[in-house]
Amino acid sequence: MCPGKTAQEGGSTVVAKRELDTLLERVSGLLREVFDHLETVAGEVVARRRAVLAEGGSFGVREMAALKPVLVERIDEQPAADGFGFFAAAGLLPQRDRHFEWWQRGGTGFVQLRLNLDPSSVDVYDYFEMDWFAAGRDHSRRSVFGPYVDYFGADRYVFTLTAPVFDEVFLGVVGADLRVNEFEPRLLRALRGGAHDAVLVGPEQRVIAANTSRWLIGSRLPRTPRSGEDGFVMVGEVGLDSDWVVALAPRE
Repeated sequence: MCPGKTAQEGGSTVVAKRELDTLLERVSGLLREVFDHLETVAGEVVARRRAVLAEGGSFGVREMAALKPVLVERIDEQPAADGFGFFAAAGLLPQRDRHFEWWQRGGTGFVQLRLNLDPSSVDVYDYFEMDWFAAGRDHSRRSVFGPYVDYFGADRYVFTLTAPVFDEVFLGVVGADLRVNEFEPRLLRALRGGAHDAVLVGPEQRVIAANTSRWLIGSRLPRTPRSGEDGFVMVGEVGLDSDWVVALAPRE
């Protein structure tokens, strides 16, 4: 035990550490579940491209369209998912520089998302410039973006999770949109059951979820929580390239 630290303080630290580890594992487990689905899609992209190249062909629009059953199955198996898809890297397809295959839930089934990808158009959806695409292309990182209102795609309040696809070279990014009204309650349940007030904070110090009303969802903290500062007793990173942290504070 460190000099000056009482047995009670040491015991409280151990309890807080155990609680934090539990909450971090629960939250990261929810993200990992989605990333596992994304890795399945990424594996399909790589396998289909390799098969085409082995036969002397080229991976193109038709091969991307054949991903539909896999994408629809991923949506169906992830209750919070609004859509799944793959965005191609520049130069991957011989027919066009920009192309994506994205399917999402519709009123009577699954519908294909269509966006304007013409770079000369004023309302172009230039996914090359999106943070979630650049994270994979430029930094080989996954991304957890949001929550935000997706006006271009689902036109709903969503989280977007993406993962890069590589097969020696960068092939593009696989992604999933999660509806906030479905995923947020799961995050809230993950923070419950401990002896502390707990808050999940994302980039830009935004509150994503909390097990108490002392932090309002969507509000912004003055700074990213740190252990021993601003009333927080312990803080840990969720990981998985999410830039999320879980912070514990004494119960009010």
